[in-house]
Amino acid sequence: MTTEGDPRTRIVMSWLREDAHEDAERVLLRALDEVDATSQRGRPWSGRRLADRNSFAKLAIAAAAVVVIALAGMQFLPRSGTSGGQPSPAQPTPTPTATPAFPQLTKGPLAPGRYALYDGLVTSIEVPAGWIGKPPFVRKIGADGAGLWWGPGPSDAQVFADACKGPKLKPVGGTVRGLVDALDAQVGSDATISEVTLGGLPATRVDLMKDLASCSGGADSGLNLFSTPAGMTGLSPGARGIVYVLEKDGELVVFIGIDYKATASDVAELEGVIASTQFGP
Repeated sequence: MTTEGDPRTRIVMSWLREDAHEDAERVLLRALDEVDATSQRGRPWSGRRLADRNSFAKLAIAAAAVVVIALAGMQFLPRSGTSGGQPSPAQPTPTPTATPAFPQLTKGPLAPGRYALYDGLVTSIEVPAGWIGKPPFVRKIGADGAGLWWGPGPSDAQVFADACKGPKLKPVGGTVRGLVDALDAQVGSDATISEVTLGGLPATRVDLMKDLASCSGGADSGLNLFSTPAGMTGLSPGARGIVYVLEKDGELVVFIGIDYKATASDVAELEGVIASTQFGP
């Protein structure tokens, strides 16, 4: 039979030689004592009964070992609010929330620097001192009413067939070529077209001025450029329009700048803002 002197029992007992596990130890010893005492009482056992006795002894030891393991396992379970025990499974590290590379454009005077636009694209521009935010546009207003303007334009626009009169509109098909050709053919405006880049992407630039020879409204009328369900884009008398048209990720992208009687130095600032336009973070 197995006793405390048996090496296998010593392995279990040495694992439990702590005050916290004395109850488990007593369970194992009691089971062993019962088996030993039973074997020494009564008449000699027959071979069959001896076999039953051995089986009983093995079952008692096994049961006691299960109790020992169960009690020992309870001691090693981590307790809430305590230290020690088995370490809890590692928790996934939360992914840091991505922060914009630049501050969002806000309404009002702007400190010099780069700002992200509210235009549905990951787009930013850099402005010098004296510019004002009017999301998603930036502008500069002179003391004499002169002004500059830059920001995203409508990509779902239809172009006025005649910039000086009538509501007749020409669909542009949602393409760079369609919009550029419609602006070039527009009555009442004079378009100068050049191939450029914007934010590192190929783009077409259309500079628009009033064509007095074909504008039925004369020098005092404004220009209607294009219209969308949300409203119309036009130019005041004496203003110059700067339209950039490009394709990005398969979509038509339009930006528009306005120069209204600005000084040469202010126009240079506008061109600098246009050149600073970037796509991406």
